[in-house]
Amino acid sequence: MNIEHIQIGERIRKARLAKKIKQSDLDADAELPRSSISKIELGNREITTSELIRISRALGTPVDSLTGNSDGFIYSEEIKVVEALREIPFEDYKRIISMIEASVYYTAKDAESSKKDSLLDLVSNLASFLKYDQRPRPIDKNINKERDNKRLQNLH
Repeated sequence: MNIEHIQIGERIRKARLAKKIKQSDLDADAELPRSSISKIELGNREITTSELIRISRALGTPVDSLTGNSDGFIYSEEIKVVEALREIPFEDYKRIISMIEASVYYTAKDAESSKKDSLLDLVSNLASFLKYDQRPRPIDKNINKERDNKRLQNLH
């Protein structure tokens, strides 16, 4: 087991705890065998790319934040703000993003080069959702319930 897989497991654990999700629920939401999340978080099992993507979707977290390719750490309060942004009317979302964009551009002008690039990338990513309502949303747990009900019906 390499150190990278151990670190990914730790990041998954932090993201899961920040969202107050049980390991068993994340297993189900990511369509993984029972206790997979526990083994991944403890570093006892490697994670495949496909599993990483499903876990990322189930957590509503970018893959980059789980792999460590992101320089930023997201606090649980920030996650709540992002989740709230997903639920507000699209016109309100556009107005809020425009205000954030202006504020970040103002902050970035005095920042060091690497931080400035990171801030401008963030604004660019947020603004990319403004043309159409393409905001990422968490996986609907009802989808899993519907799938499970179909499986049960097929058994009878």
